Amino acid sequence: MNKINELLINIGKENKFGFYFSFFRIFICVVLFKDIIYSYKFTDILFKGTSFATPSSISILDFFNINSSIIRNNIPLFFAIYASLIMLFIFGIGRNITALLVYVLYEFNQGLSHFTQNGGDNLMKFTLLYMVFANSFQHFSVDSKKENGVISNTLSNLAGYSVQIHVCLAYFLSAIHKVHSDVWFNGVATYYTLSLERFRGTDYNLSLAKNGVFVTLSTYFTLLFELFFPIGIWKKSFRNILFVCGILVHSGIFIFMMIYDFQIIFLMTYGFFISELEWQKFRAKFSKYSQLIFKRHN
Repeated sequence: MNKINELLINIGKENKFGFYFSFFRIFICVVLFKDIIYSYKFTDILFKGTSFATPSSISILDFFNINSSIIRNNIPLFFAIYASLIMLFIFGIGRNITALLVYVLYEFNQGLSHFTQNGGDNLMKFTLLYMVFANSFQHFSVDSKKENGVISNTLSNLAGYSVQIHVCLAYFLSAIHKVHSDVWFNGVATYYTLSLERFRGTDYNLSLAKNGVFVTLSTYFTLLFELFFPIGIWKKSFRNILFVCGILVHSGIFIFMMIYDFQIIFLMTYGFFISELEWQKFRAKFSKYSQLIFKRHN
């Protein structure tokens, strides 16, 4: 019992993810704004009529007993409210209450057009949920100087650990499913992926698909990376190597398969595996170099 109390006290001493949660909040809001702009351009396809992208059953809206047609018929108003809340979230106004409202409206928006979603949207949903409990307002916020209590620090740290565990589970479960797939087990998965027209991001896809060495190495490299990440990421000596491997994997998917948000969001979650002290040192160095560059140009 004493060990549990000691653990709880240590968790609540300080916000171990204070800087990166604050930075991640800004990043999340930029992505959400981008999604609103993109979705608004295709309002008629995504939200109106009987398009393939307008599902007949929407669980989250049904849970709140809300008729989706009300939102579909008032999409400009819905997006205006949604964008306003995101703007408040950027400046930290309303803090965790605003974070909760942004999460709820994000769920509503996903329910309106879930056919356009990918794994990045699922990861975004969960990170937004974790941020409802996190203190992501210590930096880049209108009330960043507000004191943090034990409860706030504890919830925020648990939210940060949840992001870490979620990313590790995502990689591990993905690897387990791949191991049981013949194309991955036999080292030819990349061939089938690069051969598909829907994933033809470059003119080199077909050439790479015909290269047996590249296909075998890229397939097993991805599989081994996903298997080892949940184990090695907790060791500082392996962390940077895994970061480089992760950047290679996700950059490859970004370039060759044209799956964008998914890769960017996953890479951005890597920042939660870097300690608060390391981020503060990086911030101090960045500030120092920025001031030197500014002085040279003035």
